[in-house]
This record gives sequence, structure tokens and C-alpha cells, in this order.
Amino acid sequence: MLYFKEDIPNKESKLIYIYRGITVVQMQNEVEMLMLSLGYKHLGQGLFEKGSRAMRLLFGAFCKYFKFRVHIEDYGNGEVKVTVSKDTTGLSGGAIGVNQVKNEFYKLSRAFQTI
Repeated sequence: MLYFKEDIPNKESKLIYIYRGITVVQMQNEVEMLMLSLGYKHLGQGLFEKGSRAMRLLFGAFCKYFKFRVHIEDYGNGEVKVTVSKDTTGLSGGAIGVNQVKNEFYKLSRAFQTI
């Protein structure tokens, strides 16, 4: 079932989504399943990581590394607010690494609309 209602535009580099007909606990499970299906590890406290930070530092853009924070909260009226933010910039991979993080962020924005 599709719970997605709308995304809220913002000037920061965050994704903000509103979902209806789902509880916070159910949303946490949905987000974890989505992120795991995309190859991310759940580090706890809403942090998800894909790739190796050490390998990224050693080999730059040749090794992909992404880290995102997902914050889920009750938005009232039976709605849940999900905020996804970057927890890494990609600078350790140079300009290519920054672009890789930007592209992954875009992929996540599309994936979160499927919940």
C-alpha cells in the first residue's frame, strides 16, 4: 500500500516527506526494509551506511561511500514526517565523490516516494 502523501520543499539539502495511514513504528520498519534493499547497513539511531569509509579515504572516488540520517516523527492527524539528510559530503572522493553522493541522494528521493 502506498502511504506517500507529499514532499515538502526546503532550501537545505534534506528530503522531507509526509506519509498518511501509517504509524511511526511501521514507518521505521518500512524505511529499514527499503534501505536494506538498496544495500545500506543500519548503524542505529537512524543512520544508514553503504560502502566503506576507509576504502573511500584510501582510493577516493573509485570506492563508493554513502551515509544518510533518517529521522521519523509523528506529524499529527495520523501522518508521519520523515526527514532524510546527508551525513557525508563525498569530499573524500573529490569532485566525482561529491557528484556520486548527489546522485545517490536523488535515487533515495525517488525511492522514498514509493513507500
